[in-house]
Amino acid sequence: MLQAKELHKQSEQQKLNRMRAMKPVLNNLFQSIKTHATVNPESPYFAFDVPSFVFGYPLYDHKEAIEFVYDTLIEQGFQVWKTPPSVLFISWMKPSKKDIAKATVPKTGPDYRPFVYDESAFSYLARK
Repeated sequence: MLQAKELHKQSEQQKLNRMRAMKPVLNNLFQSIKTHATVNPESPYFAFDVPSFVFGYPLYDHKEAIEFVYDTLIEQGFQVWKTPPSVLFISWMKPSKKDIAKATVPKTGPDYRPFVYDESAFSYLARK
C-alpha cells in the first residue's frame, strides 16, 4: 500500500541527490571565506554568486541550490542575505547585543500577560 510518508521521503532523497552537486560548491565557498578572512581581517563579509550548474554533476534547480547554500550557511552560524538574482552576501561578524535584542520577537497579546476571566469584570462593563 502506498503511503504519503514514503512519497515525501522519496522526494526528499531525490532533492538531496540533486544537491550532491553543491558539495564542491560549498567546499569552494568555505575555502574562499577562509582565504578572505585571513587576507582581509577587517572586512568580515563576502559576496558569493551561486553557480547555475557544476561540470560533471547532474543539473539542479538554481532556486533550490540557492536555498540549500543559504540554509547550510545559516546552520553553520553565518549571517546571510539574499540579493537578486543569485548572489549571497555572507557575514561572520559577531552580532552586537543591540542587534540581538532587536532580533527577539515581540510577545503576542495572549503571551504577554495572563488574564483571568472574571464574570464580575464583565458585568461592570455591561452596566456602563
